[in-house]
Amino acid sequence: MTDRTQWDDQSTLGRGAFCFMVESTRRQTAMPLHQPPAHADIRADRLVLLRLLDFPAWPDAGTGQRERIDTLMKGHTGGGDSQSQVMLVRFSVLGCYVLDNDPSSTHPAGTPRFSGEPGHLLHADRYGVFAPTARMQDLLINGTVTPEQRIRFGLLRHDESLVYRHNGVTSCLSMLDIRGRRTAMFGKTRLGKSNVVKLLVQGMLDVTAEHRDVGQLIFDVNGEYANSNPQDGADNIGSVYADRCTLYYLSEGKAAGPNGKLLRFNFHERPEEAMNTLRELLPADLAESDYVRPLLSCRLPALGFNAEELPEMALRRLRKLMVFWTVLHHAGFEHDETRLAALLHSHGYSQPFNPGFSQPLRLSAYQAVNGCSAPALPRSFADMVAEISLMLRFSLSYPNDPTLRKQGSFLFDADEEIMARFIYPQEGAGPYVLRPAVPFHSPRVDNFITEVLATIDQGDTVIVDLGSANERIIRYFAKTLSVAVFLHQERKFVRNEMAGRYVQIYFEEAHMIFPPNAGNVIDVYSRFAKEGAKFNIGIVYSTQSPSTINHDLLAQTENFFIGHLSSQQEAAMLSTVQYAFRGLEEDLMRTRTPGFMRALTASHRYPIPVQANRYDGRTLLMG
Repeated sequence: MTDRTQWDDQSTLGRGAFCFMVESTRRQTAMPLHQPPAHADIRADRLVLLRLLDFPAWPDAGTGQRERIDTLMKGHTGGGDSQSQVMLVRFSVLGCYVLDNDPSSTHPAGTPRFSGEPGHLLHADRYGVFAPTARMQDLLINGTVTPEQRIRFGLLRHDESLVYRHNGVTSCLSMLDIRGRRTAMFGKTRLGKSNVVKLLVQGMLDVTAEHRDVGQLIFDVNGEYANSNPQDGADNIGSVYADRCTLYYLSEGKAAGPNGKLLRFNFHERPEEAMNTLRELLPADLAESDYVRPLLSCRLPALGFNAEELPEMALRRLRKLMVFWTVLHHAGFEHDETRLAALLHSHGYSQPFNPGFSQPLRLSAYQAVNGCSAPALPRSFADMVAEISLMLRFSLSYPNDPTLRKQGSFLFDADEEIMARFIYPQEGAGPYVLRPAVPFHSPRVDNFITEVLATIDQGDTVIVDLGSANERIIRYFAKTLSVAVFLHQERKFVRNEMAGRYVQIYFEEAHMIFPPNAGNVIDVYSRFAKEGAKFNIGIVYSTQSPSTINHDLLAQTENFFIGHLSSQQEAAMLSTVQYAFRGLEEDLMRTRTPGFMRALTASHRYPIPVQANRYDGRTLLMG
């Protein structure tokens, strides 16, 4: 019960508002409604935290609840109509703050300590409920937040009205609660999830400006972090922090910027990974077709040279790569002859484009296929492709020719025969079926995985712009880099080389990247959930619905930023995996204001309703 006159003065108290309840030391009489109690009349060492739920209807006459209210009101209303002077308010108990003065306690003396269990409660008559002052509100929303590495996240906002702007109370976040932990963003599109992610990315860059002990990797599915968006009216993260950000683009035009790079795979220089990469980049039905599937099963050696290896074995290994390069050439993949020749020379191959076929074989093959004598030995990439192509045709047409055998063994191994039949199929399409992967190849790029890992190790941020890619391509690059980061951190952990360095990975539109609830399937994302903290890997993922995220990952998530949820099913699932949101389901479905979030981090003990600051490129770091 509250006095209507006093209630009218508390314009900030609405549904979801925080209040606190104190116990009266006077056992015989209820706490008065018309004036605050004397300090000696209350216990100031224990404040019970409440959240305002609603305003229940006045109970019917003759009920026990009505009789109890009338008894309590006799001394307050002076015989007047109690309903005109008093209103009913219903609260839920969140916990309590206890003033701990025990010198043996690990908690700082004289500061309040929060307990999620309020302990022994007396009858409601023994308590009074009070609206918190601005200083008290600061305690309620920031009192448990880790004091180091804080940023100004937004303003306390209990509901969708604008009263929060009057004497606004700043809500803080500690980036230590984000670093190395799992963080979820849920809410409908265009209601502020990406804005919150930008604040976290910016906050991490600001707090690590000196020590640079956190590297960040952002999968920018919508191009919001690598490109300025006029709709948002702010410069992108990549341009504001250009000295600490490297941007990878699928578009060659965008990659021409000062901190931009082209996101491509070099099939010529990374043959050991080429088949798996093709399998991911090609449409699933094509990759599993009877024509392409045998090709993708081939195993290719790495491009290298072992000085202790017999020259003949080194040449055979190089020849196998030449057969693969010939496949790429027939499929339309561009090559860089000068770069490839220099690379082969650096590995010790003095004749980089000579397959090394015996002269009797060359004479027989050129005579049988072209009806001419053998030309000079290949000295260019084009010469090499021509000779490899001719030899493959010869082996398919004349498999019993004795020049194709050496010491009883066939010249080409099983993988090379598969590639020969792929280039010259008896029926069907031909090598051009690999064309869907051509846009993601460049013969002039280095290993982007190695580059990304090196940038992250330096404490810088990598933004991968996937705004123009389809879901298959997004999943490929996200999975490839995620696996690389996990294995890299795991190796450092085994070698005891962590040195207090962290990696933070951001997944926009996580439903496009993470596999759905797939039972007990173990992939890199489930390993992030279960082992990421051990390897100093934190992840931030955002999507519209909790139901699209694997339950194991949800159960391991420590931080939540929740906007508008559109269905009871989604709200109920959230409260199932995170008990602190129980009772807030209706509020989460009702509110639709952009940027209005319920924040719960590792150091928060209950969700904080906050209007997040709008990202504008200016630092939010607190002193």
